[in-house]
Amino acid sequence: MEHRRKSISEGLQHGVRRISEGFLHMTNADRMLDLHDIGMHNVQSEYQLVSKWDEAEEALGRGGRKKSFVERKEKISSKFALINLMKGMLGAGCFSVPLAFKQSGYVAGLVIILVLGFLCALCMIKLVKCAGYLSKINQSAPLDYGNMAYKATQASYTPIRKLAPISRALVNTSLCVLQLGICCCFYIFVVYHLHELLEFFMNDVPSRAALFPMVLPAFILLVSLSSMRALSLVSLGGNFLMLIALAVIMFQLLTTEHKKLSDLPPVTDLGGVVSAAGAILYALEGQAMVLPLENRMKKPEDMKGPFGVLSLGVGMVVVIYSFAGFFGFLAYGNDVQDSITLNLPNDHLGIFVKAVLLFVVYSGFLIQVFPIVAMIWPAIKKKLRNSCGVSTTTKRIVHFAFRYSIVVVVFLLSYAIPRLSDMVPLVGVTAGMLLALVFPSLFHLLIFLPQFECRIGFLFDILLDIVCIVIGMFFVIYGFITNVHHLMR
Repeated sequence: MEHRRKSISEGLQHGVRRISEGFLHMTNADRMLDLHDIGMHNVQSEYQLVSKWDEAEEALGRGGRKKSFVERKEKISSKFALINLMKGMLGAGCFSVPLAFKQSGYVAGLVIILVLGFLCALCMIKLVKCAGYLSKINQSAPLDYGNMAYKATQASYTPIRKLAPISRALVNTSLCVLQLGICCCFYIFVVYHLHELLEFFMNDVPSRAALFPMVLPAFILLVSLSSMRALSLVSLGGNFLMLIALAVIMFQLLTTEHKKLSDLPPVTDLGGVVSAAGAILYALEGQAMVLPLENRMKKPEDMKGPFGVLSLGVGMVVVIYSFAGFFGFLAYGNDVQDSITLNLPNDHLGIFVKAVLLFVVYSGFLIQVFPIVAMIWPAIKKKLRNSCGVSTTTKRIVHFAFRYSIVVVVFLLSYAIPRLSDMVPLVGVTAGMLLALVFPSLFHLLIFLPQFECRIGFLFDILLDIVCIVIGMFFVIYGFITNVHHLMR
């Protein structure tokens, strides 16, 4: 009997240990996908990011993680890919969609969401198709967004091939600009909601303008952290808190007394429509995580198709955004603020939601900084490595100085453009539009146009590429001019 008890005890301990190891291993392997839920939807490759970050840590004398090769081999199911795609696209940008409806009108807003949702899903499928084709013909490893651009240009007409380095640099620069814009939106979001909390608990509250420099030390302290394990745990908690906040906000939108549709504009003007398109595209942006997800899937073919991961994921996100935008505008009308959360009443429930979102977005700021560091730091590290007599301490100082400089740039941009209603459309209509519509269609065109075939399907694909490029460039040019003109006023 004693021997049996001992065997059972050892078996239970072994089982618990295996389960714990499995949970920790899952968290390590999938953490870069889990981190997407609060807005990190613009990383070229989750493993490229981790490996480059580890190279940075190794350069500082800290060593890197030892199981990167094993983690690269792990695959995820189609259901898990769908969940991560939706988590990546359902971020803080959701709360600015009602403002987009105010800018464009409720009918125009619904049309923009549906059209951009369809085009985004289409262009995501183009990315997957291009990356798969290029990997096959080159017998290469799975490609991220930047390297896909490089290979696509190399696979096109001979005179264009010399532009391959420029195309990769253009995509990577757009990713950095988009990521920097997201960091600015996070910074502004934190300032707005901190101001709301201070007004609830204090009588004498600094102005929002005064809070921008006051919170800078908190963000500098945040980017001093290096533990990815700690970040993954914070992200897992952020998933749960974000769901609670979304549920409360949706309930508020349904139960608040609604305006009459006849009192709300169905369509405004072209400038409002373009700004709304930028805000909605900012919320829908997810192109840069498509290839990492597809590379991780057990069945990559499930990514495409009318009922594939991309179609279902984008479709469900579009439904949620349409609901939030329409009912948010219907609930608050022209009083809709830059973020719908600012329209919540300052009662205990409203303050709780604002505090939760403040924590989630603030902690998510560090995750948004990582892609910028991952894409730029290797070049800096290479120069340091080529310099003679550079000590480990000097490298560490430069590394942290680089992180802090990113935060300072974010602060300066946020202070210069302190409104979410200005920053979100500007980011979405420029870098967001390029990455979502223009680049996927352009590279698809560069790859397959040289293989011209006189059949309806092929001609339709080429025509669709041209339409997406024209629409995207119109929004980029007109949207940039409109937003800059608005800022100058």
